[in-house]
Formats: sequence, C-alpha cells, structure tokens
Amino acid sequence: MDNIRRGNKQLIKEINRSLVVNTILNFGPISRTKISDITSLGLSTVSNIVADLIKKDFIYETGEEESSGGRRPILIEFNCNDRFILGAKIGLDGIVISLINMKSLILDKIFTPSPVGQNENTILKVLIEVIQDLINRNGVKADKIIGSGIGVSGLVNQKKGILLSSEILGWRGIRFREFLEKEYNFPVFVDKDVNTLTLAEKRFGVGKNIKNFVCIAVGKGIGAGIVINGDIYHGSYGGAGDFGHIVIDKDGPLCYCGKRGCLETFSADKFIINKTKEAILNNQKTLVREFIKERGGLDSITIDMTLEAARKGDETARNIFQEAGTNLGIGVVNLISLFDPELIAVGGEGAKAGELIFQPMREVIKNNFPLKKEIKISPIQLGEDGWLIGAAELVLSEVFRNPIFKSKGKVVIKSAFHW
Repeated sequence: MDNIRRGNKQLIKEINRSLVVNTILNFGPISRTKISDITSLGLSTVSNIVADLIKKDFIYETGEEESSGGRRPILIEFNCNDRFILGAKIGLDGIVISLINMKSLILDKIFTPSPVGQNENTILKVLIEVIQDLINRNGVKADKIIGSGIGVSGLVNQKKGILLSSEILGWRGIRFREFLEKEYNFPVFVDKDVNTLTLAEKRFGVGKNIKNFVCIAVGKGIGAGIVINGDIYHGSYGGAGDFGHIVIDKDGPLCYCGKRGCLETFSADKFIINKTKEAILNNQKTLVREFIKERGGLDSITIDMTLEAARKGDETARNIFQEAGTNLGIGVVNLISLFDPELIAVGGEGAKAGELIFQPMREVIKNNFPLKKEIKISPIQLGEDGWLIGAAELVLSEVFRNPIFKSKGKVVIKSAFHW
C-alpha cells in the first residue's frame, strides 16, 4: 500500500477539511450543524474549517434555514464559480473543450474538427488554440483553472497522461499531460473517452449508487467503461474495455485493428451504413433510397438516414438495426459472463436508435441467461454532455480525493486551492 500517506497532525487536518469541503459540495446549501452531523466532526472543528474556507472565498453564507426553535442556522454554499475545470473530448468527429464549474455545470464549450492523422505538434497546437479561445472568450484567468481532464479515443497511459495509440485517429504517443503542463500551471489528467463517460454516469447518471456496472459507447467505434466495486477498471496497461475488438466471428470482415470479425464490424455505425448501401444496391424497398436522391447519392448515406427511415416504419431499416442490436447483444453476453454487472448502460451515437437496438440486445441476453434475474439495460442519462462532465470528474476526483492517499498528479492541485 505505497499510495497511503503516513499519519500525522497535518494529515488529520487535511482529512477533516476534505470531509467538510465534500459535504458542502455534495449537500450544500447546508448548516454547520448538519455538516457536523454528517461528518461526525465536532461543531467547533467544523466552524473553524468553515471560517477559514469563507476567508479564502471557497464558500459563502447564503440565507438561513428554518428553525425548529431558537436561532436560525446559517446555510453554507460552495462558491462553484470561483474555480473552473476544462473538460475535453477528443475523437474522430472533433475536439470539444468545455469550461465547467465546481458543480459540474458546463458553462461554455467550443468544437473544432480533429486533425486526424496529423503529427503530435499539429494536434497539440490545435488543442492549445481551442483552450486559449475558450479561456479568452469567458474572461477566465488561468490561475482560476484547477485542472484539465481529457477523454480521448484509444489506448491511454493514465498515469503519464499519454495517448499511446489510437487506430481510429491514426495517432501515436501524444504526450497531452507533458505538453499542456508546460503551457499552463494546472494539472492535466487523461483517460479513454469511454471511461470519462462512465465516470459521469457513475457520479450523476444511471450508475449512481451502483457498485458494478458496464457503460458501453456505440458509435464509429465501440468501447466499454467497466466499474468494479465502485472504481473504474483500467487493466494493467490501460487497455481494459476495448470491447469493440472482441472477436465474434473469426472468419468475419477485416477490422481496421488488423483482426477479423471484431464486434465493431458487426454493430458500429459503419456496419449500419454498409448494410443500408447493400440493401439499396440489392434493390430492397427502403425510404433511404428516396433520401439519397435529395441529399447526394449512395455515398451520402448516414446512420441518421437509416434511423429516420426505421422510425417511419421502414422494415428494411428496422431489420438493419435489429441485426446490429443482436450482434451487440452477443458481445454483451460475453461481458456479463466475465463481470456479472448489475447494469449495462448504453450511450454514444448508436444509442439514439433506442429500442431498435435495445430490444434485440435484451432478447439475446435473456436467451443466454434464462435462469438469471433480469439484467438492467438502460440508456445513459447525461447524453453527449456526459463525455465532458466525466472529463472534469478526472480532475475533481483528484482534487477532492481522500487525503490519506498520495496524489496522482502534480502538487499544483493543492496550490490551485491554497489549502
């Protein structure tokens, strides 16, 4: 347990302060007395910590609570707009950078296309430009930013903040943390994008209060964030959750990863688009044929076109989603066998199809586990914002982590708050 700090008076003070701060953040507005009740700290200890936090502008008094007799307790609230986090999602569609307050509320965000296939210097230059634009247009001083969280598609060394490789983006060895921490005086945390989405759903969404669940993101690729006993499971080298590349047919089509028959080739966006093209070329009856006459021909087909047709009762389009959902269900059966989760949460662009995907998934799961209690299959709650909120959680979980553990990031986390 080399990540545990040795006990001393300073550590006890930090633990008490952390308890008070987390209680105000999670339950505020709240009175000193209730903070004392929740934390089991003495009222005088709570009052001293609160006084110090008010002096430093981290919290403030806001109104009074109804009294059951005697003096009305004064309520304390966290100053959520005094410090900020940058949350980023980097994928094939583009780079989204968001400014997020201490209550995980997205205040602003900027999108720019991804420099797919470009070298490290180009990628990082674009990232810096977007960050600076966001800071400038919101008039935020850099010393008010406590950290940046980045979710990126690919294999990530979380401890070093490096994207080791991303087949879908064509990137290798992007040193996000090292580069950004030279530019800015705040810590940077990097993880797989699906893990950031999972963090958000764990804190605020369908995974709240659930110890064991899997969050699947379906879109241009397929990934999974795995929560075991309340914690994200990263594996030995950061590669856990590469769900889209489990092989479900050894003689299947060649995947961009180099293997044949990966789940992505049977369930992701490209599968649905290719199946739609195939249906048109085979002269099957489908509304998509009419759509592409208006919108640009066979190569203009998108997953949204197929979904629009399916929602209008197009049997060909519905069957395509049925097949994709069934294939995804086969992959999920493997996840359930391995991890025995209470919940499977599904998000990403593919989840927009809703029951067109979920219903066949449930059928496959039910047929494979007939004696097992029903396993909940649910869409994520936070939508597209979940990726950004989860990226911010990478920072917040470190800032407000239990101080008995050594920090994973720079000491600048503490200096950002002047604890």
